[in-house]
Amino acid sequence: MKLVLSSSTAQAISKAVTNKNSADKLFSKAVDALYADGIKPENMFAPKDKEADRSFYASLEKAVVAGFTASIQSLLLKDTKTLNEDKKSEKRYWQQRIGSGIKDFRNALQRRIDKANAEANGEAQTSTASWESVKRKVLADMIKQAKGKESTTIKDLPKFISDLESALARIPANA
Repeated sequence: MKLVLSSSTAQAISKAVTNKNSADKLFSKAVDALYADGIKPENMFAPKDKEADRSFYASLEKAVVAGFTASIQSLLLKDTKTLNEDKKSEKRYWQQRIGSGIKDFRNALQRRIDKANAEANGEAQTSTASWESVKRKVLADMIKQAKGKESTTIKDLPKFISDLESALARIPANA
């Protein structure tokens, strides 16, 4: 039997691709707006301290929820105790989608900042990073994390950090 794509299926695929492309462009515009507003990825985490000001993070949550359908927004406003098990599960899913949406913007903003920094440093943006540049980033991240450690099982943490910095220095910055 020869498979044939129906015209209605072909139209559905075309429409889905068009919508995805439009959504991708809108997502990029939103990330560019975050960048233009001077928002940093580290500002886009939920405050851990119960006493901390949550107004900025709450505005991020509100912006994400505003993109949901009216029925989902209504579900999120309902008291969980009044919902049946299926609706509780659905509400939990959409609550998780709020945090996931913020994380997607946070990660995209970090990529946008990295791209801007690379351009400012005269580094060419390529679609695939070299092995060396990936290792430079990994080492830089490890150094940053190690410097932030208060306690660790690593013997002689300052020497360990020094060794990482030495390894990083051996990889050319334009690699």
